[in-house]
Amino acid sequence: MLDSRIMRLHLLRTLCFLLTCAVPSFGCECGPPGHASRYIKEASIAFVGKVVFTDDDGSGKFTQKTLMHFEVEEAFKGLGPEMHDVWVDPGSFTSCYAEYRVGERYLVFAYGGAVLPKDSPAVSVAPGESKTKPTPPGIDLKNPPRVYSAPECSGTRLITSKTKDAVSQEVVYLRKYSEKAAREQKHS
Repeated sequence: MLDSRIMRLHLLRTLCFLLTCAVPSFGCECGPPGHASRYIKEASIAFVGKVVFTDDDGSGKFTQKTLMHFEVEEAFKGLGPEMHDVWVDPGSFTSCYAEYRVGERYLVFAYGGAVLPKDSPAVSVAPGESKTKPTPPGIDLKNPPRVYSAPECSGTRLITSKTKDAVSQEVVYLRKYSEKAAREQKHS
């Protein structure tokens, strides 16, 4: 009887070990983004916008401090009507680094919103790298902008001719979400 308990316990431990090993443990293996409803509640901001600037150095490495400048076309959460520009960090120094291309349109779900540090040019590359990046054009370090985080798996997705219809349906959902949130805030 004791031997069978020990055997079952050993078998259970082995099974648990095998199951934990079978689960992939890669950074940011998230697959295609889910519906907008999956991200909107946790996101600090949500909008449709076009990338108008990136200081990605083209190395293909995530070991760089990168900033993306988006021109906001339509905001759904966290941005007032006067906000037409947003700065985003695509996941610098992480394995969740997302690549955004200038001229492309995205549905963006971004998080955080920390003020860009005044010493940003001094910390704009990973330790050991030889060059620093200059402050991106349009940033006044005396009045630095908020920088939001939108790494891979944030829910952000590229709007293309193939995804346009699906994103359009999500935009309809986000407009309704935004209108409902505005009504609730007005009544509180």
